[in-house]
Amino acid sequence: MATIRPFQGVRYNQAKVGDLNAVVTPPYDVISPEDHKYYLERHPNNIVRLILPEDNGGNKYEQSAACLSEWLNEGVLIRDSEPSVYAVEQEYTINGETKRRLGFICTVRLEDYDNKTVLPHENILAKPMGDRLNIMRAAKTNFDSVFGLYDNGDVEGVLRPFLSNQPDACAIDKDGVVCRLWKISDPSAIASIVDSLADEPILIADGHHRYAAALAYRDEMRASTGSSDPDAPYEFVMMTLVSLDDSGLVVLPTHRLVKNVDNFDAEQFVGKLGEYFDVAETSADTLAQSVEATNGEKYVFGLYLGGKSYIARLKPSVKPEKVIDSPGSDALKQLDVSVLHSLILEKLLGIGAQQMSAQSNLAYTRNPDAAMKSVDAGEYQMLVLMNPTKVSEVKAVAGAGDKMPQKSTFFYPKLLTGQILRVMEF
Repeated sequence: MATIRPFQGVRYNQAKVGDLNAVVTPPYDVISPEDHKYYLERHPNNIVRLILPEDNGGNKYEQSAACLSEWLNEGVLIRDSEPSVYAVEQEYTINGETKRRLGFICTVRLEDYDNKTVLPHENILAKPMGDRLNIMRAAKTNFDSVFGLYDNGDVEGVLRPFLSNQPDACAIDKDGVVCRLWKISDPSAIASIVDSLADEPILIADGHHRYAAALAYRDEMRASTGSSDPDAPYEFVMMTLVSLDDSGLVVLPTHRLVKNVDNFDAEQFVGKLGEYFDVAETSADTLAQSVEATNGEKYVFGLYLGGKSYIARLKPSVKPEKVIDSPGSDALKQLDVSVLHSLILEKLLGIGAQQMSAQSNLAYTRNPDAAMKSVDAGEYQMLVLMNPTKVSEVKAVAGAGDKMPQKSTFFYPKLLTGQILRVMEF
């Protein structure tokens, strides 16, 4: 099903830039304005100048393309001489435990979602997709990799022997995640990987907007060239693939902050919760730990309303697939995030799909302590703490042809941007 190919990656010339740590970043969509300033100041050749070019009055996308061309001409970026795949291992610590996640970077043939070869699990927004499309039009480059998952354990056995060699690149991101990269150009190893995944679909874990932009760019190029050459560069996208069984694959929760609800009354809201939930008051000091301690128990939410905190558990008699009346499979309706959005946000607070998409009543956070302070300060009316979505749930929803709400998953760690680029035209 999935067509995987090696490519000639473009990498930083460390003889020119020096410390690789100073030029890499996380993906574009998790870089805050403060982080953007930090990366701009860290190194004149930091990749942020390509993925998030500054708006200096001209066409920022053309500025990105011009900067890329300049760095290629000056040898700041150099192209590998032979088609390769790239093993990538990320080592990180979470909750006091050191983990390693192994994947490989390749190109994957772009497939329309109807083909069921590449499966999305989240909806996209027009603005960020258009932004990535514009930068692809100008620079003709995949700067950030799409993050995909596959369901075949044989590939790891092909990758592992190469990890005994010195990595071809190693960088540490701002959060202390160590990312090592090995170039694999051995034809037999590449053929083994390609064959192992030939019958496998790929599930998009992260990078839905990048993939959607690549699809749109492909269609534009087909129309402009009047051809559909199956080997054309625009028929493929750079992707980092990780096994669904990888022990280093971690999903973190993304919590919800509620704001701008007219006539919001905390006491009345808690009372209404009793229709669907068993509600118990708890200490604000231990709210986050109490949710975490449920160890992924389904349908448990922590609610912080300033002066009071609660743990809400869906009543055993309430079956999400029966009470959620929106379209979708049982797999979609049985998600914690679906229960939150349908039964709490929409039914009790009047925050519907349109408001969620516009983010007029919602904000997202992964930092409970800071979020509580923002509720205390009156910036928000309520914080809802969640357990993370399970990888098996992501797979079930995608397999059913459904898409989750925005911010349903946060795969950690994020891929590193800047270790390798895919430049389609030189």
